[in-house]
Amino acid sequence: MAKIDDSVKKKVPELRFKGFTDEWEERKLGDEVRIVMGQSPNSKNYTDDPNDYILVQGNADMKNGRVFPRVWTTQVTEKDDLILSVRAPVGDIGKTAYDVVIGRGVAAIKGNEFIFQNLGKMKSDGYWTRYSTGSTFESINSTDIKEAIISVPAIEEQNKIGSFFKQLDNTIARKQ
Repeated sequence: MAKIDDSVKKKVPELRFKGFTDEWEERKLGDEVRIVMGQSPNSKNYTDDPNDYILVQGNADMKNGRVFPRVWTTQVTEKDDLILSVRAPVGDIGKTAYDVVIGRGVAAIKGNEFIFQNLGKMKSDGYWTRYSTGSTFESINSTDIKEAIISVPAIEEQNKIGSFFKQLDNTIARKQ
């Protein structure tokens, strides 16, 4: 008889899309997605030229779940699609429609719409506040992010849930 891995807890949500019955598993975020911590480019490479790479330094560069260009640089550090603020306020999440350079105040996460929605819920639930350190300037580190526990279904169900919430977000944005 095979031994059950006690480190993977299984759950089944009460409300499901039709056709999905598999259990969800509690996993470490770092086991599900690629996470890259930002590095500060050399300040001599900062520009105001929109033809250069967009620099995302922190939550000041994100509004309403989107990355908004403010500063540019010629020095590339990383390109990705989900940007998580790792400095005060910790946990803001934004999607970028651009190739960007990420600074020290953010982490890049290669995730789908389901992961984006999950990270947004973690922020609103206060998940990151228990890990925030620093008396003047709150922050979380790569271990805090990689060890964060999320519940995940099969990829097909992730895509269905992510699409549903993206459509809901778009509808709300249009109404506002």
